[in-house]
Amino acid sequence: MDEAYQPFASRSYIDRIHRHHHVLLMRTLSKFGLAGVRLGYMMGPKALIAEIDKVRPPYNISVLNYECALFAIEHADVFAVQAAELREQRGHLLQALGQLPGAHPFKSEANMILLRVPDAAKTFAGLRERKVLVKNVSKMHPLLDNCLRLTVGTPEENAQLLAALKASL
Repeated sequence: MDEAYQPFASRSYIDRIHRHHHVLLMRTLSKFGLAGVRLGYMMGPKALIAEIDKVRPPYNISVLNYECALFAIEHADVFAVQAAELREQRGHLLQALGQLPGAHPFKSEANMILLRVPDAAKTFAGLRERKVLVKNVSKMHPLLDNCLRLTVGTPEENAQLLAALKASL
């Protein structure tokens, strides 16, 4: 099971690795506050991990990534506070986005929100003109038609995003 966005989620499925002997749980430090590190980890039953270890290279992470992981573990409380703040901001942002005319935000358990707007290309251009960068995902799949992906930020960043959205819709 992929729990890359678990720090931002309201729950975890870690209990499943204890109840089911065929389940592996994967997470990343990327969403833990170290996006550039690109380091993940896997949890699961000892016997299953032993099978994975058979194909894992002996030096599969660099010394720098190793030190970053140690730093993250030593400062887990700081990252937990940051994730809690982001979850709170996500709630405020979802509520505010839901009040914008023509905008439809989708519930999220990640550090980003998918937002359907009447015209994604026009809204994306308007946001960019106002120095707010989001990802236009509307051409990635038909189900994402007129959708933008917004990253949840600080209260100030979210206020800037909302003001730019209001002006761009």
